[in-house]
Amino acid sequence: MKKRQFFFHGWLIVLTGILVYALGYGSRYSFSVIFPSLLEEFQWPRDITATMLSVHMLVYALIAPVAGSLVDKIGPRKTMASGIMILALGLALSGLGSKPWHFYLTFGVLSGAGLCLTGAVPFTIVIKNWFERKRGLALSLLFLGSGGAFVFYPAIAFLIDRVAWRNTFIIEGIFVSCLVLPLIILIIRYHPMEMGLAPDGVSDATEIPRSKKERDLPTMDQDWGNIDWTWSKAARTSRFWLLCLSTFSLWGIVQHIMVSHHVAFAIDVGYSQMYASSILSLFGILYACGSLAAAVSDRIGREPTMMIGTVFGMSGILALMFIRDACQPLILYYYAMTLGFGLGMNTPTIAASATDIFQGPRVGAIIGFIWFSFGIGGCIGPWLGGWIFEFASSYLLAFFASMFFYGVACAAIWFAAPRKVRLVPGRSRVVATS
Repeated sequence: MKKRQFFFHGWLIVLTGILVYALGYGSRYSFSVIFPSLLEEFQWPRDITATMLSVHMLVYALIAPVAGSLVDKIGPRKTMASGIMILALGLALSGLGSKPWHFYLTFGVLSGAGLCLTGAVPFTIVIKNWFERKRGLALSLLFLGSGGAFVFYPAIAFLIDRVAWRNTFIIEGIFVSCLVLPLIILIIRYHPMEMGLAPDGVSDATEIPRSKKERDLPTMDQDWGNIDWTWSKAARTSRFWLLCLSTFSLWGIVQHIMVSHHVAFAIDVGYSQMYASSILSLFGILYACGSLAAAVSDRIGREPTMMIGTVFGMSGILALMFIRDACQPLILYYYAMTLGFGLGMNTPTIAASATDIFQGPRVGAIIGFIWFSFGIGGCIGPWLGGWIFEFASSYLLAFFASMFFYGVACAAIWFAAPRKVRLVPGRSRVVATS
């Protein structure tokens, strides 16, 4: 009988990931709060200004496959440590910008590349190695940090009010590098075997008998499960492209239309920057709650969890479309809570679906390309929201587009059908007792 550690090191990696996500992605999404200050100071069109985040997302997308391959080749610590230094440099230099191309280079290229080398791609690969039975829970906790990224809205608004947006960028860069870099060096390990462990905390790193694995986590498609997946093999399957479509649509288009422009929208209808930022910080709190709730996907399956999150998220966007002035704060509260909760449920569920479907020692490039698709959508989203506003003098059509792509993302996961590849623990017990 195998003994277990009192506290499994994999959970320390998850805790580190929560902080890295909160600070790293917080630096990205702080753009939503800084965005109105840039519009006020420079009087640039919204599509030109929002393209700063689009360039950031494009570079993030282009680096994602590289990040996955680097993790497989040189390990996550070297990859992530270099990324955090590039991210911090990009943020600090953004405080010196005075023309759009300055921000495209600093916030776009440098911060986008640095965050990709530090964030979701390497962490998803590491979590896949460290967790088998509790992978859904681990990813849900990991994406809890993404909710924390939005909780910083009031703090960013406060800094802008006290020290202006330029110094806010510089403070972010210093803060991120000083807190995150030591944790990456001390905590992150590529595989539990480096510490004499096996996934989920078994202290003996010898292989768990395959018959037990199959009994606990049955592979529904044995031919699929026996493939040693590489990017070239995955790219010949429809499941791979459906996962890419889901991340492109939801993480990319939907999330980045909404989070890039919802503070500006709230200011347009009459709320102050601080008030709007405070209400919309609820988005982050509920995103964190949704990420925790997404652990239910280990019980009921990935697809039903995706559907539940979609209903919540789409209802929030629909509600936002009815706000006409600053006399409807309850609707803004409802939007922040429901879209946050919905996206929080959906995000780790998609990540868990990808790691359920594609297994093996060389999946870094596969995961990287799935995040590349997200980055391409994220590149289009901020610009598209700004372009629609400049064209129609309203965000209404942008919100309609977000609802459409939300539905596309949900449908793509159902068609990818992770349930037909590998059952989650909760579904496994149902099969075992039937």
